[in-house]
Amino acid sequence: MGHRNLDLATAEEGCGDSALGRVRRAYATLDPGELLEVLTTVPEQAFAVRVWARRAGGDVVEESREQGRTRIVLRRLDR
Repeated sequence: MGHRNLDLATAEEGCGDSALGRVRRAYATLDPGELLEVLTTVPEQAFAVRVWARRAGGDVVEESREQGRTRIVLRRLDR
């Protein structure tokens, strides 16, 4: 089972790329059962990722917050 990382703190939004758009694209490349670890320092982004994952049929398997960073691990359940 694969595991990919996406750090939303890296600045790509200046190129017209939203944080949630980056999550969607990364998630779309996963095979069923693979994990995507999302890191963010913005509470609103963490909330949006959780809501989007539920609507997209994903599974939030882990979430933690430490030193101002939220870590959310998503599992792709379907294709």
